[in-house]
Amino acid sequence: GQDAVKVIKGELLQLLPGVKIFLDVDDLEDIGALEEYISRSQAVLFFLSLGYFGSKNCEREVRASLDRQKPLVLVQEAD
Repeated sequence: GQDAVKVIKGELLQLLPGVKIFLDVDDLEDIGALEEYISRSQAVLFFLSLGYFGSKNCEREVRASLDRQKPLVLVQEAD
């Protein structure tokens, strides 16, 4: 899952020069500030891996995004 997300991030950076993309494995400094990261985002892409909905922190991401009415992009992991 993380390898695929890094590829998506790389492709977006090539297509949209100058855009800032937050990726938790690269940029997350404080898990306690997860909601603040969402607040500062213009849109949120969720990479739905097999274990995504079993994670409390992923649940926090979803809830924060919905509460803040952020545009969502959903990408489902294939097998």
